[in-house]
Amino acid sequence: MLAEITRHSRFTAEEFRVLAMERPLDVADVHRRIRSMIEDAERFIGEMPSDDVGLVFLDGGKPVQPDVSALDTYQRRAGARRGIWPSSPGIISSMLEGY
Repeated sequence: MLAEITRHSRFTAEEFRVLAMERPLDVADVHRRIRSMIEDAERFIGEMPSDDVGLVFLDGGKPVQPDVSALDTYQRRAGARRGIWPSSPGIISSMLEGY
């Protein structure tokens, strides 16, 4: 998934210029931030046991990015065929918390 994000996260300044925005966007900064997020995700996945990659971790019912040194303290949720993608403000804010 990260390889696909990396492959599809190359945008030109011209592509951003055609977007209606309140303020001009610093394209170089956007690219640096995307690269930083991908590197953080790669580092995190590299630290996770392979059986736990792709699971959602819950702390008190709230989705969190787990502390790799304390994985046993979290509830785990795996995806399921014909399941649904969980969605909540908590998931979104947890995903973007560090950025």
